[in-house]
Amino acid sequence: MRSLFWKVFLGNLLTLLVALATVSILLATTFENLYMEQAKERLGYITYSMARQLQALLDEPARVEEVDALRRLMEVSSGTKICVLRTSGPQQKVLGKGPAGETGDTPGPGALQVEAGDTAVFSGTVAPCGEDMLLAQWNFTDQRGELWSLYVRASVGDFVEQTVLHLRQLLLLAVLVATVVSLLVGLALSGRISGPLRRMRGAVAEMAAGDFSQRLGLTEPDEVGELARSFDSLADNLQGTLDELQHEQARLRGILTSVAEGILAVDAEGRVTLLNPQAASLLNVDQQRALGANIEELAIPDEVSAKFSQCLASNRLCSVEFSLRSPQRSLVLQVAPVRAGEEERWGAVAVVRDVTETRRLEHMRRRFISDASHEIRTPLTAIGGFAAAIADGTAATSEERTRSASLILREVKRLNRLVNDLLDLSRIESGAVELNLEGVDLSELIHAALEAFEAQTTEKDIQVDLDVPSDLPPVRADSDRVYQVLVNLISNGIRFNRPHGKITVAARRTEGWVRVDVTDAGSGIAAAELPFLWERFRRADTSRARQDGGTGLGLAIVRSIIEAHGGEVHAESEIGKGSTFSFTLPTT
Repeated sequence: MRSLFWKVFLGNLLTLLVALATVSILLATTFENLYMEQAKERLGYITYSMARQLQALLDEPARVEEVDALRRLMEVSSGTKICVLRTSGPQQKVLGKGPAGETGDTPGPGALQVEAGDTAVFSGTVAPCGEDMLLAQWNFTDQRGELWSLYVRASVGDFVEQTVLHLRQLLLLAVLVATVVSLLVGLALSGRISGPLRRMRGAVAEMAAGDFSQRLGLTEPDEVGELARSFDSLADNLQGTLDELQHEQARLRGILTSVAEGILAVDAEGRVTLLNPQAASLLNVDQQRALGANIEELAIPDEVSAKFSQCLASNRLCSVEFSLRSPQRSLVLQVAPVRAGEEERWGAVAVVRDVTETRRLEHMRRRFISDASHEIRTPLTAIGGFAAAIADGTAATSEERTRSASLILREVKRLNRLVNDLLDLSRIESGAVELNLEGVDLSELIHAALEAFEAQTTEKDIQVDLDVPSDLPPVRADSDRVYQVLVNLISNGIRFNRPHGKITVAARRTEGWVRVDVTDAGSGIAAAELPFLWERFRRADTSRARQDGGTGLGLAIVRSIIEAHGGEVHAESEIGKGSTFSFTLPTT
């Protein structure tokens, strides 16, 4: 019953029924009164006509029987009941009676109310003619001066009730037809009004659920159509606004997802409202579980939650650097307050940056400066000492001066090699060196590199074994740079080998790659040092390397060249048994 359709329908139906009932009652009453008046006029006319005919006969008493016969004839012809009685003096004669009247009953009210020669029509019960619905009375006097009354009685049903009953039946039929028509019209009208509203209600429900594509599409020129068009316009505006917001949200989400730094935001109560994947990865927390949780409930270092609390309390920028152990890395957190207005506090947002590589590079830079300074200072000290000996005459003899000059020349060459290696390494790592990639026969390069060290291996009595298959495929590489790699590795194998040792150079094919291993029989390298061998100025045996004139950059150059080709380097060693240095190159 709460539906607008039924409210409109039943309201219209009730209004129509009340209107029809009122009109029917008024029509029935009006027609009944009209027919009653017409019946009274007709009955009065009949009474007057009968009285004029009966008066002539009543003047002669002997003709009373004729009067009664005429009375009966008139009753038949007019369809009425006629009663004639003498109302003055003793009632000696009553002609006719009503269904309930008896001879000798008291005269009706007309005997006292109607003057002689007049006619009156009454309704109700009048004796002696019986209980009548409609009664006409005419009083007259005969020649003797006696007063007579003529009563003409007609049933209301004969004159009025049948007509009124038929009229009521017609009115009832009209009301029923009008009711059925009004039902159909009411259903159509209510459906026309409530149908668009139901569609609008459904569309509003869909919009509340997030679907803003609903449109009513009504074109009627009435208020409902105007409301529907306003609704469609509102839906269009909401859809456009939603599309813009979704586009902006997607763009912001893309920005937050693509930035290298982690972003973490909390509200004024410290609940996490934003956490991008980078921040979740850096802090080792689950992104979905962290959203909505309090910052103090997350499994993160205490420094982070403390800085958030400090920032929310002071409304100032706070920062801290902290470390994580699993995995080992250094992070920097910067927390800034965020306000929604002048008075309202929103929360705080933090940027988390991984500075592990930065700190490592800073450490390497400081170490490189220290190592480079040390490497340069050592030959410069020797050069300065021997030059001073020549200058101040300490090297007095020709042999001493020659020896000092030879040592100065050796240290200058050492410095020259160091500078060249640094420049070479810098160019390779910066990409300034362009590789001339082509198909290279690696077997020929290995033979050429070994021939370059033939004198040294013979001098140190070092055995050289070569394990290169005849079907070794060519590699895609720069032959000069690969030759430089082989020279550096073989040179290290000779310098760090034991007396009467052995060097093995082996090459084998893997899927899409060729791997080269250079193995020596030296004293070996501790396992803790293996990951750092490829760094600049890193030496397993520092004193022996400097004594042999090494710069500490050979393996760093090897790694840079191989990685520029897309390959990888690897080192294995065992104390007392020697070391193996390997690299891979792609096949053509």
